[in-house]
Amino acid sequence: MVPRLIDVPDLVGGAAALVFDKDGTLLDLDSRWVAFFTALTDTVLEALDATELRGSVLEALGVGSRALVPHGVAAAGTGADVRAVIDGVLSAAGYSGAGIDAEITSAYLSAPMGTLAPLGDPARVLTQLRDAGRRVGVATADDRERTLDDLDRLGVAHLVELLNCGDDQFSKPHPRVLLDMAESWEISIDGLVMVGDSGHDLATARAAGSRFIAVSASDLVGADAWVETVDEIGEALVSSISGD
Repeated sequence: MVPRLIDVPDLVGGAAALVFDKDGTLLDLDSRWVAFFTALTDTVLEALDATELRGSVLEALGVGSRALVPHGVAAAGTGADVRAVIDGVLSAAGYSGAGIDAEITSAYLSAPMGTLAPLGDPARVLTQLRDAGRRVGVATADDRERTLDDLDRLGVAHLVELLNCGDDQFSKPHPRVLLDMAESWEISIDGLVMVGDSGHDLATARAAGSRFIAVSASDLVGADAWVETVDEIGEALVSSISGD
């Protein structure tokens, strides 16, 4: 049993808005991104004839053979963070030149993604929230173009009112991510709940002063509540409305 500090139905029932992380919260992180980061690394290193650095790059990014390292750059960083790490490993090994940044960027934009696998039933949960009058947002470290495509394929794009991405002016864990959403919705930050699986998500909530629900991440000390999947948030909403 995962410990909870605040009863989830009380937390969800009292919220005016919920903002969800994408990967690791709505979508399975590893099935989507291990293949991407492996392909990205291989493409860059093969182009530079630097394949001996494969292990070093993957380790620096936090990419294992089957899973990403929790809270690592690959799991929580932006595209800019990822490109900087790869560039740093290459530079430390003596690889430099005007074309390296372009090679990394090109590979980042073209590397194939892994399988898009929902965690639970996000479409049902977000529909429940919308129908109950809750505002719904998404805050992700991923780029906007790919995020819009993911949300569309997940069947929730029409349910997400506000979106913050890693290539926006402010991105997680900057407090403006949630504060700007609360301002747009004309609600107090006390009425907004961030839902995520990483330390970046928790830091975003704490920086803004909002509540935080951790998804399948019981090691996130400081979360207000924990759920195994977002399905429990839908169940909590129903419970809060029915008074059970």
